[in-house]
Amino acid sequence: MSHHTKDFVDVPGGYLYYEQRGHGPDVVLLNGGLADLRMWDATVEWLAGRARVTTWDYRDTGLSAPAYGPYDEIGDLAAVLDAVGVSRAVLIGSSEGGRRALGFAHRHPERVTRVCAVAASFGEFPDPTPEESAAREVMRSHFAECEKVLATDGIPAVSALDVDAWCPAAPANDRRRLIGLQIANSRVRTMDVYHGLELDPPVKTRFAELVTPISVLIGERDFHGSQLWARRLATQAPNADLTVIPSADHMPMFSAPEEFQQFITRSLPL
Repeated sequence: MSHHTKDFVDVPGGYLYYEQRGHGPDVVLLNGGLADLRMWDATVEWLAGRARVTTWDYRDTGLSAPAYGPYDEIGDLAAVLDAVGVSRAVLIGSSEGGRRALGFAHRHPERVTRVCAVAASFGEFPDPTPEESAAREVMRSHFAECEKVLATDGIPAVSALDVDAWCPAAPANDRRRLIGLQIANSRVRTMDVYHGLELDPPVKTRFAELVTPISVLIGERDFHGSQLWARRLATQAPNADLTVIPSADHMPMFSAPEEFQQFITRSLPL
């Protein structure tokens, strides 16, 4: 646990902040969209005892640079891996980070041992079933409520509303932590244009092309739309398995920490 690196890496048009801790097989953690690497503090505490863990901040979040023009999401992760000397790793992606991890695995399968897609978020469903359309409508109404609260009551209020919708099972102090992370990273919510570029066409339409082993994790207290995306991924990806935790919400590292730790431990190379 003594090894702990904190540094920045230059990327086209900006820079990225990363930390690395521990020894063992390489594991790289990818944040949820309105968070930064601090969301993984409790995870890193136990995981760095059995792996070399790299965390990092996306552009527009944490200590990384703001984006003022298009950038390659996949290229940013490659730059971090190159900077820390990681040739191949397990990628653990939460929410938005699940989408990013799968995009990277699609483009660079030789660099990914496994993807753990934790409540991965992909937005609208292509060719949705009636169940998927109905579930997405519920999420859209939540987003509309967030827009309204943002306009009338501001960033702290909308951050609390959003955390309570996604993470109803989070313990009180973890709820506070998640709200604080949303407030700190509110640029993501308020900027006019999101500049990150993903796979083209997007990975959500290409699950069947993924050759990397994928461990899918979802909680039954997450949005139904998230649960349906997890089922899609687990069904369409050729080498995927699905774990469902009844007590978990969108952030199982907080709402079901023991089950989350068991899930991650099963996914690590022996």
